[in-house]
Amino acid sequence: MSVLDQSGLDAVETGAVTGDRTAQQRFRPDIQGLRAVAVILVILAHASVPGFEGGYIGVDVFFVISGFVITSLLRRQPPRHVRQNLAYFYARRIRRIVPAATLTLVATTLAAYFLLGTNFVPQLLGDVRWASLFSANFRLIHTGSDYFIPGIAPSLVTHYWSLAVEEQFYLFFPLVVFSLTWLTPLRNRATALGLFLAVAICASAWYSWHLTPISPTVAYYSPFTRFWEIALGGLVALLPGAWARRTPFVNAVLGTIALIGLAAAVWRLNTMSVYPGALAWWPCGTTAILLWTGQASAPGPATLLSWRPVRYIGDISYSLYLWHYVWLMLPLQMVRPPTSPWARVIEIAGAFACAVASYHFLENPIRHSKRLDRDGVAVALMLMICVALSWDATLLVGHLAHVK
Repeated sequence: MSVLDQSGLDAVETGAVTGDRTAQQRFRPDIQGLRAVAVILVILAHASVPGFEGGYIGVDVFFVISGFVITSLLRRQPPRHVRQNLAYFYARRIRRIVPAATLTLVATTLAAYFLLGTNFVPQLLGDVRWASLFSANFRLIHTGSDYFIPGIAPSLVTHYWSLAVEEQFYLFFPLVVFSLTWLTPLRNRATALGLFLAVAICASAWYSWHLTPISPTVAYYSPFTRFWEIALGGLVALLPGAWARRTPFVNAVLGTIALIGLAAAVWRLNTMSVYPGALAWWPCGTTAILLWTGQASAPGPATLLSWRPVRYIGDISYSLYLWHYVWLMLPLQMVRPPTSPWARVIEIAGAFACAVASYHFLENPIRHSKRLDRDGVAVALMLMICVALSWDATLLVGHLAHVK
């Protein structure tokens, strides 16, 4: 999933891989609400709204949600058929992630050329190509780019680093899950996967703590310092849901404390914080608690997060994440940046409009296409076309801008 993926967890199914009904999933409206909180925090941080400087932790919230959702989804796939399961999983990821990401990349490339004028930075073309291959994080590490360097305009596709981290995780994690399904006896599958995730969390979290003060840019964008956050969500997904259903009142209290803790993280963290490092446990731990307690809770945070308008923002959160950055950052890089106090409001409204259109007219038709659901070759062809469109846009703009 991406971050931001709403995946097929809405259906109620038996856990075929584990043989355990704790792998069943019902629709979790609170998860959609939690996605909404995450994307709103990121937007407010990038819009430089006072009091939300630490809103960048919304990406960490997304990582934990992704691990929870995808692990739950993978555990429901039929056992033994590793090749078929991998093909099905990757085809779904391509349909869910690539078309909307490509549309945003092409639009960003063209908008930057026509609106920035002499402020157009040719490096953007290379950034877009790397982003189209879901390798933006490695590009940012190589160029030493950073969200937080004062006075230096960030790349307009900087935010694609988080999509890259997730997709890199999903290249190998399904193979681990399906291999364990094939190699491990039925009664031991959840335990084996849990041990793998626990080891991954310990190794990745230690590396993040070790690397952050030494090389903060690498630590921020590296998949090896971020994998533990996704794995943490996966570990929560392995815990038997029956445990949570025994204590709905306690869950509501814990969820309230976790939500307050998440708000405190936004308030206290800023661009000077040594992050991710050990501090990333703050938003990730509170998100894990909210995911766990939201399975069965008395009226509390889960109820608030399930409110329909909040859920809708969660539904469009992937597109909203893609579009918000160019809307907020491109105007600041123009020769004559807008000075109106309403500029930020208009930019955020524009991002919402693009997200709504992308969600309803591009994402949903492709994701729910019965033709693509049956035709893996067509999905592979769609992937190649999308990558080619991103590269063609950079070649066109490079030609117009006389960039070699």
